[in-house]
Amino acid sequence: MGLKRVVVTGLGAITPVGNTVGAYWAALRAGTSGAAPITRFDATKFRTRFACEVKGYNPDDHFDRKEVKKMDLFTQFAMVAAAEAVQDAHLLDGVDKDRVGVIWGSGIGGLKSLQDECVAFGRGDGTPRFSPFFIPRMIADLAAGHISIKYGFRGPNFVTVSACASASNAVIDAYNYIRLGMADAIVTGGSEAAITESGIGGFNALRAMSERNDD
Repeated sequence: MGLKRVVVTGLGAITPVGNTVGAYWAALRAGTSGAAPITRFDATKFRTRFACEVKGYNPDDHFDRKEVKKMDLFTQFAMVAAAEAVQDAHLLDGVDKDRVGVIWGSGIGGLKSLQDECVAFGRGDGTPRFSPFFIPRMIADLAAGHISIKYGFRGPNFVTVSACASASNAVIDAYNYIRLGMADAIVTGGSEAAITESGIGGFNALRAMSERNDD
């Protein structure tokens, strides 16, 4: 069996320096930094008080309230980036959706959803009152699942979880699926939303982040 050629036909991005591919590329060319003081929570007592947050993002611009309740922020980012890529690639034009898959990457999944539910439980009287959306918001696989559901893609579907290499591994897997003839097209990439108390605190405990807050 001959190996197929693989090309990139569409791009999408939501990043700390731009929420579209065009804005992201312009910021890169201008040398713009995405680092700034943390705004998503009060980081006063943390050793690291800055991060590269996505800026100017409003979920209401992309989803209705029912959809937002079902998705952690990392999944929302995945959906927004995928929407731009699918449109850029004209991927819905006459494709066999049984041959189109989604292979996504996320190193830590819905960390904020996990944190919020555990905090709420810990503050209670021990009675389990977990949200029915807790597990679907938390597990990393739902990023690929939501993208596939939205567009009706029925090809290979999974999420790679390999720390900081998660998205790179997803792209490699997507490349191989197409090259080996197991799919005609794959929506691939990665997303994270780990700028939370537990995320920053956990990586601080590992001594894995800069503490040079005044640079």
